[in-house]
Amino acid sequence: MGVKTYRIGRSGANTGRAFVAGLMVSTAICITAVSTSSTVFAQGVETRSFSVPAGTLGDALAAFGRQAGLQVSYLSGVVEGRSSAGLSGSATKEQALARLLGGSGLSYRFSNDKSVVITDAEGAAAFVNEDGSMLLDVITVVGGNPSIMPYETAAPTDYISSETIDHYRGSSPADIFRGTPGVMSGEARNGAGAVDVNIRGMQGMGRVAVTIDGAENATNVYQGYQGISNRTYMDPDLLEGVEISKGSDVSSRGIAGTVAMRTVDAGDIVEDGKWFGIRAKGGFGTNTSSPVDGAVGGYGGLSIYRATPSEQGLDRPNPLEPTSGSVSLAAAVQRENFDLLAAYAYRKQGNYHAGTNGKSAEAIDLGEQTVCTWICTTYPNYYVNTGLTNYRAGEEVLNTQLETKSFLAKATGRFGDGHSIKLSYSGFRSEAGDRFASQLTSNRSQPIQQAQTTGTKLDTFAARYRWQPVDSDLINLEANLWRTNMELRNPRRNEYGVSFASLGLPEGYRTGSDIVMLGADLKNKSNFDTRWGAFDLNYGLNFLREDTKPSAFTKELETWLDYRDGERQQVAAFSKAAWKPTDWLTVNAGLRYERYWTQDRNDPYLPRPGYSYDNKTQGDGWSPSAGITLEPLKNIQLYVNYSNVMRAPSLVESGSGFTMNVSPEVTPERASNWEVGTNLIHKGILSSEDTGMIKFGYFNWTIDDYIAREWKTVGGISSMHIYNLDKAKFSGLELSGRYEWGGFMAELGANYYTNVEFCITSDTCENTSLYADYATNQVPPEYSVNLSVSKRFFDDALTLGGRVTHIGPRAVDHGQVTATGSSNFISNIDWDPYTLVDAFADYKVTDNLTASLRVENLTDQYYVDPLSLVQQPGPGRTFYASLTAKF
Repeated sequence: MGVKTYRIGRSGANTGRAFVAGLMVSTAICITAVSTSSTVFAQGVETRSFSVPAGTLGDALAAFGRQAGLQVSYLSGVVEGRSSAGLSGSATKEQALARLLGGSGLSYRFSNDKSVVITDAEGAAAFVNEDGSMLLDVITVVGGNPSIMPYETAAPTDYISSETIDHYRGSSPADIFRGTPGVMSGEARNGAGAVDVNIRGMQGMGRVAVTIDGAENATNVYQGYQGISNRTYMDPDLLEGVEISKGSDVSSRGIAGTVAMRTVDAGDIVEDGKWFGIRAKGGFGTNTSSPVDGAVGGYGGLSIYRATPSEQGLDRPNPLEPTSGSVSLAAAVQRENFDLLAAYAYRKQGNYHAGTNGKSAEAIDLGEQTVCTWICTTYPNYYVNTGLTNYRAGEEVLNTQLETKSFLAKATGRFGDGHSIKLSYSGFRSEAGDRFASQLTSNRSQPIQQAQTTGTKLDTFAARYRWQPVDSDLINLEANLWRTNMELRNPRRNEYGVSFASLGLPEGYRTGSDIVMLGADLKNKSNFDTRWGAFDLNYGLNFLREDTKPSAFTKELETWLDYRDGERQQVAAFSKAAWKPTDWLTVNAGLRYERYWTQDRNDPYLPRPGYSYDNKTQGDGWSPSAGITLEPLKNIQLYVNYSNVMRAPSLVESGSGFTMNVSPEVTPERASNWEVGTNLIHKGILSSEDTGMIKFGYFNWTIDDYIAREWKTVGGISSMHIYNLDKAKFSGLELSGRYEWGGFMAELGANYYTNVEFCITSDTCENTSLYADYATNQVPPEYSVNLSVSKRFFDDALTLGGRVTHIGPRAVDHGQVTATGSSNFISNIDWDPYTLVDAFADYKVTDNLTASLRVENLTDQYYVDPLSLVQQPGPGRTFYASLTAKF
């Protein structure tokens, strides 16, 4: 239920505030804000959507608190023996609370803009002493924190709050997923400012459905023999929360899971009791250097006959010297019938520097050696690199610079009886270092700074209609329509095509892809009681259209690269039902029907003999699910869920490229996913004032007809080929824990893979990845552990915290390394187990101004991220300072 107990009191002591304020402000950018509005704790302006099931009053207040963003407080015993009829529909916070308390004899009052107190007739004044201080008695506080929702959900879910993002944002958007059990992002350091979410070893091709405010912008970027990057673009500076669901669900096409990101809304900017609000953030970071075109790193000539160290890259800036910066501004209006919001964020950073503690590049002369590949060669002096990458300790890591601009606008109108319409626009622009992955695949490859960056232009338009009448449990209707336009531009990656001059183009003209995605969904929720128990129904329709094509002159300039030209459509209908015949049993069932079409329009500049183009594919399938949840005691859940869900081939898997032939025999993947888990919430572990929560689960996934890539020769013609493995298997254990005691909080996350297996046929299963398959560098660490702690001081004005993250070795090795030829087809990116330490401090200078400091990679570790396509280290020790003003 997400309950914690503690004694409330105000010490009035402000010892140390002046010292801390001076320390924080002296290291941050100065932003001043003045608020002339007085705070009024009226709650009736904003209308929200509520869905609170009938049941005990304590449970109802907990659900209300989470959905309203409020802390609901009451003396112990006030709600015991009382029940609530629940609530479904749109209402103000006051209207919703009055309905939940109807007939209970209890009353409420808002003590501030984030807290409400529940009292009975006899205890109405029991919270306040004669001197005006708070009574030191046990008070139950519920709601107001969506981070505890995973511990109340009978499924493998996680939540990343905006506070967590602020404290551990990292140098790349991919860093926001660090510490989430079973979830990582690939290409964290070479992703051009995007994320490539991996859930339990599965990523790319739509296996993980990633949305931002319900819309998608996923695309695939060809990376040569190394595979592809699966990129989704977003700006963490404008995120308010990330909901993660691991495993398949009939309401989503993601067979490995769903990641739903929510950007800032008017209600996040405007404080309760006000109609207008502004939030401004500004900050700087360290540990970066400005890129220099043509700069080289590490050693040249490794593994041949010499090792020439670069004369550049070791001039690491002073640890506290500001070398990067960011700023964001959000303004909003919130009235009874409408909301308006506009936001902008800008960030610029140079190439980061690697850490100094670890296996950095070091060249060693082995003397005379004979090396045999296609032929044998004897070298009088043969040099090897004993480091993980070809970057030295503290060296500038080339092509990691990033500059982004983000725009956000939303307008919401409410028209009575639960009707509302929200119109939104989001824009994203980036210029980022982005090394073609197949050019940096070992610790011998010498990195070179590219003269050009990769550019991204992204625009998303969306309209959302909701109808949620407050007096109906049968209607909670939502209709969404969105369109995303993407333009991806990168430096020319090969010289096999025609020249710039022959096409009348300037030198440096960038090639790429143009993508249009269009989506729509219609869904409704209905709740009703019968003599056989309570029923919750969710049902709806989904539509997705994806159209991608090479940008102008790309076919001529990039003859040998696999840019797709095609269209893909999916339509689906789904229904889910939850039946609760008793207080301790819930039975779930669901069914999804999906149909897909793809059209390959590839008309290459130089067609390859034996290839087929202009292919069409189509298919359909049913996807069922079922589950049982037991609640034998209060705050204990035991659940078992099963699903069997289809994934249609993506455009990469159904469209041809210059070196990729299409196989019409490729069939959809089908994931059979088992989840077994438990949730436990307990009060009074070490004290009557603390609360502990645990979520523990086991998963076992079998993906039949897993779609993979191979190098194949047919009729004397060799090419990359998409085909179906018999199956792939992933299984493991996941643990999440949360402990709260007053101002102290600790969170633990851990996962361990018991099996990762790929089966070419039913009789040839191996605990290794395959010679040419994309999954080679999608294999996750065998285990990972993350511990975060924080403590509030000085009447909650100061918060200190940090986390420790340990990453283990690869779950399985790379197999069939030389299945064809004498070398790797896909290079296995190596990493060693490593431990990172991060720390932060927030100080509330005034009610409107907060100063923040954070240090990432405190011990300056030299490490390589898992799931990378290039062999390069992550960032070393980096300091960040910022100020946030609200008024």
